Amino acid sequence: MIYNRSGVVGRLFLVASAVVLVSIAVLLFFPQSNRNYHLFLVGVSKGRIKPLTAKFPPYKGSRMGGAAFLKSCMATQIASLSGDPYSLLSIGSEISGTADSYFSRGGTSIDALNRLKIDGMLVGNIEFTFGCARLEELSGVASFPFISSNITEMGSGDPPPFLKKDLILNPGGGLKIGVLGLTPPQTPVLTSSMNVAGLRFLPPGKELAERVTSLRDRGVDLVVVLSLYDDERMTDEEWAQIVAARPDVLVMVDFEVDAPAPFEKDGIIIKTVSGYNQSKEIDVLDLELPPYAGKVVSMRGRRLPVFCDEITPDPSIEEFIKNRAGNIDKLKSERVGEFDADYERCYDRECPIGNLVADSMRDLFKSDIAFMNSGGIQSDLKSGIFTLGDLFSVLPFDNQVVTMNLSGQDILEVLSTSASLKRGLLQVSGCRYKFANREADDFELKEVLVGSAPLDVSSIYKVTTNSFLAEGGDGFLAFKRGKEIQYGPLQRESVRSYLAVLCASGATHLATEGRIIRE
Repeated sequence: MIYNRSGVVGRLFLVASAVVLVSIAVLLFFPQSNRNYHLFLVGVSKGRIKPLTAKFPPYKGSRMGGAAFLKSCMATQIASLSGDPYSLLSIGSEISGTADSYFSRGGTSIDALNRLKIDGMLVGNIEFTFGCARLEELSGVASFPFISSNITEMGSGDPPPFLKKDLILNPGGGLKIGVLGLTPPQTPVLTSSMNVAGLRFLPPGKELAERVTSLRDRGVDLVVVLSLYDDERMTDEEWAQIVAARPDVLVMVDFEVDAPAPFEKDGIIIKTVSGYNQSKEIDVLDLELPPYAGKVVSMRGRRLPVFCDEITPDPSIEEFIKNRAGNIDKLKSERVGEFDADYERCYDRECPIGNLVADSMRDLFKSDIAFMNSGGIQSDLKSGIFTLGDLFSVLPFDNQVVTMNLSGQDILEVLSTSASLKRGLLQVSGCRYKFANREADDFELKEVLVGSAPLDVSSIYKVTTNSFLAEGGDGFLAFKRGKEIQYGPLQRESVRSYLAVLCASGATHLATEGRIIRE
């Protein structure tokens, strides 16, 4: 038998050509329509699973948020999509920030997110509040993956077992969505070093580019990167690394009263979530995608307020919160003290709550000076009875009181960093300081008094702060040069004991006293 190879090849070529011609004809005469995709975003809830009354514009005075109302709002939005594919993702900062989250060590937050049926959550720095071991436990409870593409274990270079370095979602309509996550590289200075022992937090770098390429090779239609970056906290180098990786969408944080619309920069669509969200809003990015791989055709951003007065809460989540929080509420109701008026936390000026916390720490160790980071104060004070639950809302982080000896020169450096306002002012006790800040890189520390005397840069002072700052948190690196370091109780216990004395005879009054003067 004679095998005519050239004839077989010729026939195969003719068949292939015919298939190509038919495919082209189908595309010409029956073009495929563009595909719609909706990305829903939650996060930065700070452990808020119950409604709150908004304190700032544009929602001031409105009762908003909470998991049960968020769930109902989501259901309404999903019903309006007419079957379009969608995903629901969280950018993190979910498991700590309220007494509910503290007493359950993040458990109530994860259970609420399970009931919201999210597809995945970025692990942010706040997720490490209760340490790696607890985060691993919570990952076993979660019905969704924890995502981070830039955390590796020291030694192996692999991500810890409780994290996924990437995620592919199949929301429907033949779409494949790739998801990556960038945990803040500064996390080791944003939480206690014990909470992240054994982990490395990498900049975006080549690892991000490799992950994007890997997702493209696996046929995804869209690559979404979740992050907690905002404009002020992203360096030019980090942005260049993200641009080099070429994702389609980058989710960031903003701190604007008026939500910025999504925009395109260097070929990447930027969508933001409010850093003040606390479950008050759902962010949506509506995208129109081509029928096959290619550039996004159009985009629209929405920020949906969750007004409790306009929504019927999801009954199953309401029942869960009621049952789960019952025992916690009993613990939270214990009286700690009483205040004669409402007091607001302040980030960029002297704060009466900051004075109270700093005074309690200085009194505990009888130190010369005490420092408190404004960002560590997470709630306002209301007049009347102040409970243990209120205390956890004001100071949700498990920071210890730390005392050390610090040189006057180091204190000068600490207060210069404070005067830059890059991480908020340091609240103080036992000292006063005056500064000018005209813009981000135009600031000046003008005067520092310890007691009534000028700061002596050559002297050694006994300084008390919290463990977050003592480890160089928020960029206050001079604290790491402290000597004769001594750890005390949790910061909340310091305030609790101090308030017991202040409120022994009734409600206490807080005030600002000119400890911090900004020219």
